[in-house]
Amino acid sequence: MSPELSWAITGVDAAPVDAVPTLRFRLRVGCEETGRAAVVRSLTLAVSVRIAAALRDYSEGERRRLRGVFGTPGQWASGIGDLVWARPVVHVPGFTGHTEVDVPVACGQDVELASVSYLSALADGDVPLRFQFSGTLFHERDGRLAAARLPWDSETTYRLPVACWQRLREAYFGRHRWLRVDETVYERLHDYRVRHAYGSPQEAIESLLKLSGSV
Repeated sequence: MSPELSWAITGVDAAPVDAVPTLRFRLRVGCEETGRAAVVRSLTLAVSVRIAAALRDYSEGERRRLRGVFGTPGQWASGIGDLVWARPVVHVPGFTGHTEVDVPVACGQDVELASVSYLSALADGDVPLRFQFSGTLFHERDGRLAAARLPWDSETTYRLPVACWQRLREAYFGRHRWLRVDETVYERLHDYRVRHAYGSPQEAIESLLKLSGSV
């Protein structure tokens, strides 16, 4: 039999210096064989970090902001489900019994991603997360090296405070949000801005929103 693995997220913090804002989830990995600490030579983890959106409640304002993710209120029953946030690969060095490693999750601002739109829509509370693991375990058996695939049910859960994600986003981006548009769309916006003597692209966008009746 292969050793028995256990998983737990014990905490989270922000990576101190990184080109992209990144949260580091502290993962505790345990490994036992016949009730005793097993010797692990190495462990390669492919991690699927998923937002288990159905496992929390939402205010009326949050539901309104999440229409682009889960649809209208009548569509929520069938539309709400897990959202893939990240797929990091983590290489765990050798250990005996248990160890802890960081699972990095980049927190970009691309609102075209469902996970970013979801997180941006939340006002407070927690984000229910599911960490699913796959990969290969290299361990000692009878003094020799053995390999085993991780079982399909290798996973753990964690509830990330929304405020943690908000503080990280604020530290990197302030109150500004990044919007990606095609070059031709940008040129049309720039032309509109110049023709109407607006001081910034934001003023031009605000004008267009007023003309459309959106504000």
